[in-house]
Amino acid sequence: MNSLDIILKYILTEKATEMASIDKYTFVVAPTATRAQVRQAVEQHFGDVKVRKINILNRKGKIKSSRTRGLSASGRTASSKRAIVTLSKGKIDLV
Repeated sequence: MNSLDIILKYILTEKATEMASIDKYTFVVAPTATRAQVRQAVEQHFGDVKVRKINILNRKGKIKSSRTRGLSASGRTASSKRAIVTLSKGKIDLV
């Protein structure tokens, strides 16, 4: 797999930017990606970085329901898989 197939996007929130100051970066990754694949993709895509640790989170989608004009509809938001990558060497400049 290509590194762009594994790393889907970077999470840019207040908490994620705070964590980036201590060399922890958060990415949305492919649902089938493993820790080894994420490590290889980050090191390949960003060049001169060395990954020390990877934490994986599987976030389940929430159930949503709405009632309009007496009709009810229910659905689910999308589930996602996130990786928090801690670097031992190098920096990632995303902003």
